[in-house]
Amino acid sequence: MTILVVEDDPNVLAFIDRLLTQRGHTVLAAGDPDHARFVLTEHGTPPDLLLLDIVLPGSNGLDFARAAKTANPSLKIIFMTGLVHRAPAVQRSGLGPVIHKPFTSEELFKVIDSQ
Repeated sequence: MTILVVEDDPNVLAFIDRLLTQRGHTVLAAGDPDHARFVLTEHGTPPDLLLLDIVLPGSNGLDFARAAKTANPSLKIIFMTGLVHRAPAVQRSGLGPVIHKPFTSEELFKVIDSQ
């Protein structure tokens, strides 16, 4: 599975990239929505899954996810957040589940496998 991960914390991004790569996924990594758009253009084909932080520089994850879903209706989306108060609005969007940071590899794999 090809997974686009959009996360502004480089340590969290590297952790997720390592976990997903070790599990056999192709990971496209970006630190913000603008970089994610560039990565998608360079990759040429849409990812199967979008895993992204809710709070991102220059934009918010929900807006980026809506645009990505419009461009690719079959895209599966999982949100991440360390700010619990942000989760309800994203959950109401119906675009995908929210996983709370910090999370374990088992928690991450469980939510990915449920998609």
